[in-house]
Amino acid sequence: MSPLSANQRGILAIVGCMASYTVNDVLVKQIVRNYPIGEVIFVRGIMSTLLIGAAVVAFGHASELRAAISARMSARSVFDGLSTACFVAALAHMQLANLAAVLQVAPLIITALSVLFYRELVGWRRWAAVSVGFLGALFVIKPTPSAFDIWAVVGMLSAVFAALRELQTRRIDRSVPTLVIAFWGAICITLFGTLFAVTEEWRMIARHDLLQLFIASTFVAIAIYLMALGFRGVDLSVVAPFRYSYLLTSALGGYLVFGEVPDGWTAVGAVLIVGSGLYALHRETVRRRDLTGSTTPAA
Repeated sequence: MSPLSANQRGILAIVGCMASYTVNDVLVKQIVRNYPIGEVIFVRGIMSTLLIGAAVVAFGHASELRAAISARMSARSVFDGLSTACFVAALAHMQLANLAAVLQVAPLIITALSVLFYRELVGWRRWAAVSVGFLGALFVIKPTPSAFDIWAVVGMLSAVFAALRELQTRRIDRSVPTLVIAFWGAICITLFGTLFAVTEEWRMIARHDLLQLFIASTFVAIAIYLMALGFRGVDLSVVAPFRYSYLLTSALGGYLVFGEVPDGWTAVGAVLIVGSGLYALHRETVRRRDLTGSTTPAA
């Protein structure tokens, strides 16, 4: 059997990453039915920090933890905490497929924010794709008095903070290991969980629920690793579209575990979001090819 190419490895890693995130989502959604949101974020955050910290030590990056602290790392970690808090809050009240559809707007938000913060040039085609993607998000949010879903707005905020997080990630020195970045993010997520304690009444978590949260944390750690692996040394235009497999895995997980069936408007919105995201990615690939005159793999 011939070895996998870089792109094949990347595709498998990203699909595995999205599936791992879905397993986490299903487990956490079950837990937040019985426990306060902040407590779940805090406990899972501690577990994730310990798991990622163990990996940091195992791969010999412990000495780099303190050196990696910077304004950009701090900003990135704060946005990670805000995105996670909004995500878990929305997860407790939304269908998995609906939330997954809203989160797919994040790449389009990154395009818009790149213009605002970094003066990146974006042509009318990509602006049109961004507009169509946000229109798709409105189909999921349903901004009418009779069908408005405030938790979909919270999910959209999670996507906004995720986009801000990724913009900060791009500005962090490339020599900083991914595990180190993930470790500080996990620390900040844990701290954000404590902020909910002011308005929540925390209680002892049962053993079987702790085990479930540990399994969820393990899948989050796996997803973080696979995400880093999936985008190293590959053609971004080939691998990146497979992030949308998250829509399929979320819909399947929601149906099998919770009996959730997305309505027609959500399906239409998801199609618009995915279509616009793929087109925006295509235009970005064309732009880079025109600038460089080649199609070198993304680092």
